[in-house]
Amino acid sequence: MTPWISYAAIAAPAQLVCAGLAASALVSFRARTSAAVCAVLAGGAVLAALLCAVGIFVGGKFQGDVAGIPLYIDRLSAIMLSLVALIGAIVIRYSGNYLDGDPGQRRFLQWLSWTVAAVLMLVISGHFVGFVLAWIATSLSLHRLLLFYPERPGAQIAARKKFVVSRLGDVALILAGVCLYQAFGTLEFGALFAAELGAGQETALTAAAFALIVGAAMKSAQFPFHSWLPEVMETPTPVSALMHAGIINAGGFLVIRMSHILVQAPAALHMLAVIGTFTALFGSLTMLTQTSIKKSLAFSTVGQMGFMMLQCGLGAFSSALLHIVAHALYKAHAFLASGSVVDIARAAWAPPIRDSRHPGELLLAFLAAAALTVGSAAAFGLSPGTEPGIVFLGAILQMALTYLLWNALAHQAGPKQIFRASLIAAGTSLLYFALQTGFLNLLTSDVAGPIPVDSLFDGLLLSIVLAGFFSILMLQIEYPGPAAAGIWQAAYVHIYNGFYISTLANRLLASRRLASARFSHRHSGGMPQ
Repeated sequence: MTPWISYAAIAAPAQLVCAGLAASALVSFRARTSAAVCAVLAGGAVLAALLCAVGIFVGGKFQGDVAGIPLYIDRLSAIMLSLVALIGAIVIRYSGNYLDGDPGQRRFLQWLSWTVAAVLMLVISGHFVGFVLAWIATSLSLHRLLLFYPERPGAQIAARKKFVVSRLGDVALILAGVCLYQAFGTLEFGALFAAELGAGQETALTAAAFALIVGAAMKSAQFPFHSWLPEVMETPTPVSALMHAGIINAGGFLVIRMSHILVQAPAALHMLAVIGTFTALFGSLTMLTQTSIKKSLAFSTVGQMGFMMLQCGLGAFSSALLHIVAHALYKAHAFLASGSVVDIARAAWAPPIRDSRHPGELLLAFLAAAALTVGSAAAFGLSPGTEPGIVFLGAILQMALTYLLWNALAHQAGPKQIFRASLIAAGTSLLYFALQTGFLNLLTSDVAGPIPVDSLFDGLLLSIVLAGFFSILMLQIEYPGPAAAGIWQAAYVHIYNGFYISTLANRLLASRRLASARFSHRHSGGMPQ
């Protein structure tokens, strides 16, 4: 690949670094001027990222140093580079209007630009050490954004919890790097992915794989390390949009990037699938009870990140990347448009639902959704034998289609409404498998291939996952709401509070701070109060 394409890759984060400098340096100009300069430079970063992506898709991957910085840019990197640059530019442009008149606008744009730059460097890094440094820089920059209003107690608690979880994730990643070097003798991505495992280094490889999984789980707010994510709503909305649409995906990108290593440690992927399944079910269930728009979106992100990790645990790495792209675009729009949700809800109309429902309607909807899923998968040549992860995930899609068709049968709108819902379901199923096939072919040489389902544990895990998502479907259908009596009302309270995981984390953090304060006071010559 020609060198200028690699220069385009490094130009994307470089322009955002310049945007951060401009935000703080142009103090003699109006704040709107600084915001406009940041928006222009962020737009330039998008153009550079797209130029790099075109070069990668045409000329192939790039491995090498640019200005002394090791880079590894393949199609996976190119897609993520373009996605993060685009979302970053939109959020920076949005922030110029959102914080217009705020005295801290320049500081906000500075750290926002540097946070996006750190994520871009993480995406194109060609060395594990550089990856870890960008990983840490992303977290520290985000920390400054979470404390944009430092006087707010809620912001302090959320930022503190995020800081602790992130530092634990950093330790896991550093430990993974040590084990990888011991196992393969290199930390350069190109050489690492092509290297063969040394004799007697299976233990080091397994330790590295588990450490990578732990680091990714902490970065992507997997249960029980998720409690900080729904509590970071004290920051401006653009931070939520960037965090939920971009930064939270770093854990998933880590797993996909290191997929060639992780497939050599099936036990680690099994653990990831279990963590992802539990997180997905927990996030989906808790989301149903939330009354705050932003909290509902936050728990939705927790569930989506769990589902993404489940995809990786099943070996469907190309599906996980598709999930990242789709979720990032959706969640960025959802947060930036969250202020309009009330108006949209008021303007929306839904046909009345019949009070009595025949069980046959649910069975009919389930069978129709199953037929659409199986037929669409077969149309693209996908089968459980060739791509077990993608087909299994299609079975979960069937649950959503069942709910759609069941709702259509519930409406008193006649055959026209039912036909319209069936058409939407068929289009959704075909589009899903078309995109899955496209990403599978696109990333054939850049991520690890599918993992066969050939053990009792694999079959048991898939059965539990399907049963869990079917339970969520039935809960959506039968859930009586907070006004119900008895066990349902008690369950609603517990689910609404996220089973008190956040409360326990807050108390644990508070007790540690109190103990630290007492220790410092005692050794400074005073007595604890």
